[in-house]
Amino acid sequence: MRYIFDCLNRGRVDDLPPTPLVRKDETGKLVAIDGHNLIAVRLFRHEPVEVIIAGSSRDGLPHTTEANIERNRELAEKFDTVLEDRARVEQEGIKSFLDLIQKYPDLFHEGAL
Repeated sequence: MRYIFDCLNRGRVDDLPPTPLVRKDETGKLVAIDGHNLIAVRLFRHEPVEVIIAGSSRDGLPHTTEANIERNRELAEKFDTVLEDRARVEQEGIKSFLDLIQKYPDLFHEGAL
């Protein structure tokens, strides 16, 4: 989180983690597969969040870099299980990124502005 805040505060957007991967659930809501921290920080800062919406576990980034290949592997592994993970997290009272931010204010306090 600190790294993301530092990049944004210094204008080093090229050094940010890659664009988050998300998928839609059965109702059309977006569920994060990868990039949770970047999404949370952008929301905390009231900034737009760019995401890549995966329609299946086979969707992904071009296989042009090792990083893209690894992210595609993560997408394939997590595409289905992320819905189960969300259900578990919701049972803990976190139903949105805003809930997450409120639950862990210390993570967002330092370097946030």
